[in-house]
Amino acid sequence: MNEELQALILAQLERPRSVMTRIDPGLGGLLHAQKSAPGEALSGPVFKLEEYLQELLLSRHFTPGDGDRVACEAVLPDGGLSGEAVAGLVAALLAQLPACPMTVGERSGFLPLPEVVIARYVRLLALDAPLDPRAAALIAGWPVGERSQARALCRRPVWREPGRGEMLLDALRAISSRDRVSAEKLDFLTHFVRTYRCGDLPALRRGLEALVEAYRIDSEHPTYNPRLETKQAESIRSHNCDENVRRFRVAMAREILEELFAGGG
Repeated sequence: MNEELQALILAQLERPRSVMTRIDPGLGGLLHAQKSAPGEALSGPVFKLEEYLQELLLSRHFTPGDGDRVACEAVLPDGGLSGEAVAGLVAALLAQLPACPMTVGERSGFLPLPEVVIARYVRLLALDAPLDPRAAALIAGWPVGERSQARALCRRPVWREPGRGEMLLDALRAISSRDRVSAEKLDFLTHFVRTYRCGDLPALRRGLEALVEAYRIDSEHPTYNPRLETKQAESIRSHNCDENVRRFRVAMAREILEELFAGGG
């Protein structure tokens, strides 16, 4: 199992990456200034830095995303890995000398990864996070793709805080009772609980109802001055919360309210 997990993480670390000097001037400038032939190692300037600077410069490009965590679920046991197993995994990865294909502007080469970057990447995968056996049983019958995503979400730290474990189980029972299970809904719920710090079901209900009501009021009265409405829509509102995002959030909130609270939305 650990060999499979090791190969999977090695592939993630060695996934080709691009550095745009305009967006990441620190690392981009450092690598671009190195004199090397195409295809050669780009590590010279990086390995001369202190470890904290190596981590700072490379963390943008070597931080696991949700998809990387989900991919690990195929070979990760319910209880997670022991601390000893995680340390052994890091050591095994270091022994393989991971090197990431890197493109910097018009130049390309490979970047051997410092130990601090590899250790940080593995730590952020949270391979030692346990999965509640009750949660695992509730999602065991979900389709494979949905199940892997749900397993990864159930391991998130937000669900290990006091009172949240039972909230998660209630949510999983409600979602599992539907004709079509939805890891997307669980993902929304996980981020909502973490962001709004809902400690129990009543707090979750109040938060979801407040979200639905706030969007309703905003859609009916987006501005007190109609002449500014167009300008406001283009300038003030976040592009990360456009109409599609707003509709999605309201739909998710209403569905969770209906499923968890018997039509309480």
